Amino acid sequence: MNSKKFRVNLLFALVVAALGLTAVTFLLRNRNQTPIRPPAAEGASGSSLPENHPPLDSARNLSALEQLSAKDPANADYLTQIANIYYDLGQYEKAADAYQRSLKVRPGDASVETDLASCFHYLGQHDKALETLNNVLTYRPSFAQALFNKGIVLISGKKDIRGGIAVWEELLRLDPDFSRKADLEQRINSLKASAK
Repeated sequence: MNSKKFRVNLLFALVVAALGLTAVTFLLRNRNQTPIRPPAAEGASGSSLPENHPPLDSARNLSALEQLSAKDPANADYLTQIANIYYDLGQYEKAADAYQRSLKVRPGDASVETDLASCFHYLGQHDKALETLNNVLTYRPSFAQALFNKGIVLISGKKDIRGGIAVWEELLRLDPDFSRKADLEQRINSLKASAK
């Protein structure tokens, strides 16, 4: 997985955690108030898009990629790009389906399988996410993104702080030049301090 995707995954995990905490705080403070719904997204023509409709650019890209994939179903890259768009839109079920179809065409793609595991995690299927990441680590034992994501699943999904820390420490041992080393070390130290 490239560093851009890693940064997006890391940023997304941090944003999800912050939003979750904010949402819980908001709900506890405003239990008896009517929820506020955001306005519908506006299209280029000014018309409202249906709820949960992807932005127009993404919809166009999806449509084009789905047409290309239908013409060339053995092209795993089209399926992976479709999955990536769904992933970026937060539509993890659709992303997982497209990643799985990509893996049927081209098995053993560590980046795609790691992204699939992330989908399972965001869908609350933490055991399936761990199973998928463990599979990646059987054929790519030092794959940094899989190790990083495994730590996230263990810590935030399975509430196994010690297990997550151990995986992250293994990541730093295997990849001493890990691109986010300082940030990860800080997270490990914070988790250790809070576990005392």
